[in-house]
Amino acid sequence: MRTVAVVIILSLSLLVSFTKFESRESTGFLRVSGDAVLDGAGNPLMLRGFNIAFKDFKRTLGETDIKRIADTGANSIRLVLDYRQLESSPFEYNEESFSLLDSIIAWCERHKVYLILDMHLAPGIQNPHDFVVHRQKSYRFWEEDQYQERFYALWIVIAKRYADRKIIAGYDLLNEGMAPDAPKYLKIMNTAARKVRQYDEHHILIVEEALLRNRTKQLLPIADDNVIYSIHFFYPPRFTFYTTTEERPITRYPGEMVTNGEAIDSVESEPATGSGDWRRLTLRATPPEGAEIMQVVISSDEQRGAVWFDDILLKADGQIVDLPAPLVSNNSFEVDYPGISWETRGSCGRVIDGTAMSGRHSIMFSDCANQAAVLSSPIEAESFNYTLSAWVKTDDAHGDNHLAISWHKRKTLASFNKRTLQDRIDYARRFKAWYGVPVYVGEFTAHENPSMDSVTKYLNDILDIMDTGGLHWSYWTYYSEYPGIGIYTGPHAHLARPESLQIIARHMARPE
Repeated sequence: MRTVAVVIILSLSLLVSFTKFESRESTGFLRVSGDAVLDGAGNPLMLRGFNIAFKDFKRTLGETDIKRIADTGANSIRLVLDYRQLESSPFEYNEESFSLLDSIIAWCERHKVYLILDMHLAPGIQNPHDFVVHRQKSYRFWEEDQYQERFYALWIVIAKRYADRKIIAGYDLLNEGMAPDAPKYLKIMNTAARKVRQYDEHHILIVEEALLRNRTKQLLPIADDNVIYSIHFFYPPRFTFYTTTEERPITRYPGEMVTNGEAIDSVESEPATGSGDWRRLTLRATPPEGAEIMQVVISSDEQRGAVWFDDILLKADGQIVDLPAPLVSNNSFEVDYPGISWETRGSCGRVIDGTAMSGRHSIMFSDCANQAAVLSSPIEAESFNYTLSAWVKTDDAHGDNHLAISWHKRKTLASFNKRTLQDRIDYARRFKAWYGVPVYVGEFTAHENPSMDSVTKYLNDILDIMDTGGLHWSYWTYYSEYPGIGIYTGPHAHLARPESLQIIARHMARPE
């Protein structure tokens, strides 16, 4: 999954020869016929379902969740696999993990939900941006043969083990591969396909668009007839990835995306100095004339000693404001996840473990010779009496350590509506029509947002576009331990986003 916008293009000049093959005879497996996917009886079927991480079955999820997914009307699951869960060491494999995968497949058979096996992370790392499963900035998969050989070998193990399991819809060969160029991508995808076909003639292969280093995406046909081509659609990313992106403008969908513009004024609390145990620091303010956007700021400047801030709380006319991410899930700095952390400025402010008013974490400023700050996302300013408070602890603290609210004009970044989304995804529909192949939106999402009305309207529009365009799809994601991302969350997988689930389930029930 990317957190930056990319220019998406369609490559109309093939780098390999591509031949249309006749449909295979019915074998009981799902199979591709032209631009359709057929079930074992030869009937057309649209894959509609959820992404779900294999790792979550190791600690939280179970068969109940497979049944719950089936009960929504979904007919498929894209199971997110990390090679480290399956490969114990190079060319050696973890039987305990494969045993769990056996169980998941059996549960899918019992509840009649097709399973797509997605190689989400490959040996050597295939892209630098996928923070869902790792936090590394280097990726060597494309340059070093040893990693490619381990990748092929792992798919051979999977193909041998599951060649006869008809509940498996297909193999998603490589998630979001950022290749140096299209020929390299095609060479590895074609090689992987040939390796799988030595042991598995029937399962559909899923080939994702290549993410190229010139910041484009390309769908590239390979030399196999039983293939679905896949894209991921996260547009606009600062809206769809709202909970985890590092920049969170305010978006009304359909409508405008806005953020902080011209600064108008700011108001500060009394400074936190000296030494003392946890105490409440409070600031009261009303928006000045012309203020449209507000931002919560915690800062330190020309400071010696140390000061800790925890449990930030904003109220409007006495009512707790459901602040945008990161505050909605991280006002106590407990969530360690890329993107959910507050924006930081300066090097002397950081989240620390072990000193906190609640939980384990707080923000600490220590010996700040120059100004440092942590900032919330932009918040719409309304005609309320605001109260901003935090718990603060000091240790020989000197200098300017305070809470603040800054007031701004709004700055419009872009406008979005259903036509905008349609234009953005049309390259996938053109590819489908040009080559006569099925296309699958393997990932799309809309995280929890301060405006759930915008989220539900967005989901309804993008689902309608995909359904009308004959695109298969899988929502990201069924479950996440981090608030605001999954439809379900928490240690017992409780339903956190019923509005989103209702819309998704309604589209799953649409006639194919």
